Amino acid sequence: MDDWQALCMALGQALALEDREELWGEVRQAIEQPAQYLDRFADDLVNRGMDEAEHVTPWLALVEGLQRRRQNFELDWKLNMDDAIWALQQLQTVQLRGLDWQALARSKALNHEALQEAGDYLRSQNLDLVCFDIDSDSYPLSVLETSAVAPLQALAQRVGGKLVALHN
Repeated sequence: MDDWQALCMALGQALALEDREELWGEVRQAIEQPAQYLDRFADDLVNRGMDEAEHVTPWLALVEGLQRRRQNFELDWKLNMDDAIWALQQLQTVQLRGLDWQALARSKALNHEALQEAGDYLRSQNLDLVCFDIDSDSYPLSVLETSAVAPLQALAQRVGGKLVALHN
């Protein structure tokens, strides 16, 4: 449980979340009281087909919590660069930076390659595009300072999760 709390707090710090304790509370509830977590967030979870407490996982609770805070956006695997740019512009971290996406707007890259190309652009801005692997055909995406990624990947691995940096 300490590793989950450490991950939530570190992500909260990396994303400048004012309510990182609340995020940790949501993840802790998914661990300790999955039925109550399911009831509390039923409207969000129905889209994932989660209708039973045994389907609740702390990793998905973390992703859902970040999405509610506009720090994660989930894209289907079939996407083009316009989709990727639009999704990334929804993220609070990206909005605060005021990034210029013109260089990518002309790209014809599709699917995973579009995300890698977007990741390359973000790296030039000292940011990383990361995907929270949820064993799905979608990409739950966040943008983090490059220096925060490796420590967060290590914490994610300790709880059995996978945080993948997307770039070439």
